[in-house]
Parts: sequence; C-alpha cells; structure tokens
Amino acid sequence: MKLTFLRHGQTNYNVKNLCNSKPNPKVRLTALGRQQAEVAAKILAKEKFDVIITSQLFRTKQTARIVNHFHHVSMFNDKRLNDRSTGFEGKNVALFYDWRTRQKNIFTSCPRGGESYEDMKKRLADFLADLKKTDYNNVLIVTHLPILKVARGYFKKLTNKQMESYKDGLVKNCKILKFRLQSTKQK
Repeated sequence: MKLTFLRHGQTNYNVKNLCNSKPNPKVRLTALGRQQAEVAAKILAKEKFDVIITSQLFRTKQTARIVNHFHHVSMFNDKRLNDRSTGFEGKNVALFYDWRTRQKNIFTSCPRGGESYEDMKKRLADFLADLKKTDYNNVLIVTHLPILKVARGYFKKLTNKQMESYKDGLVKNCKILKFRLQSTKQK
C-alpha cells in the first residue's frame, strides 16, 4: 500500500507559535496555508488515492478538502492522527519546549494534561496496524508535524533521537512524505 503523508497548511496558530492538539474551529488555515495546500494539491493531482484520512483537527480537514478537489474520494478522520497533546493548549510553543528540556527523558516524560512522545508513537503504530488490514492501495494522510516525524521514524526504523532530530524546518507546512506499508489483508 502506498501512503502519502501531508502536513497541513500554515495556520493562524503557527504564525502565533501557539500549541493546539484539540479540535478548535478558531485554528484555521491562513491565506498562505490555503496557497500551500493548493500547491500540494497540484503536485498530488495525478495520484489515484482510494481515500483521504485526516486528524480530527480542522486545519487537516481544510487542507484535505483542497487536495480532494482533484480526487473526489471519501474522506474521514481518525483521532490517532491528531497533533501531539503537549498539555500547553493555546500557550506559546516555547513553554512546551522549555518544559521538555528540563526532563530527564524527553521521550517518556508526560506533561500534565498531555502525552509522552512514546504515547504518540504507540497511537500512530496502532493506526498503521489497522490500516494494514484494509484493501486500500493508495492512501493520503493529512496530519501534523510530530506525526510526520514519527511516521518517518517508523518506516525508516529510526531511534527516537533520530526521529526528533528531523528538524522542524525540514517539515514545512504541506510537506509531502511517501512510504510503503505492507498489507496484512489476505487477497
């Protein structure tokens, strides 16, 4: 199965450097974010997607709708693709990074009201295990920066440090990553 992961377009919260991992209609694509999604849509226009799966967050749905103008396939969301819950909802991202640098183990530490890096990895692995059982041949997954880093690590068999070292600047809004997932579905 071919998987195409797409990070959502720029949002008003990206511009303000605010954390958001819960569905919040106030967090939406900016004009630039819509343009980024349109560029990604044109790049992906020749793909033959069976389905588009997004996180529950509005920004991924907005991005997916723009891309789907070329595909007209079913779309649904899955909470396992949501952004990492940092416990710093609506607060500056710098506060989360400051908290993280003070932890003995940044991968297992869990912020109050949030989840650990390991928790996020487990939910993505669970999502991929379920996806393996489907009949899809080509899937577009619209999600978030931390999930893209973890997906890259999953498919390239990277350590946590290697996953996390994939610098944010390399995973710009509407970045496209492609992988192959071995199906467990009996043909």
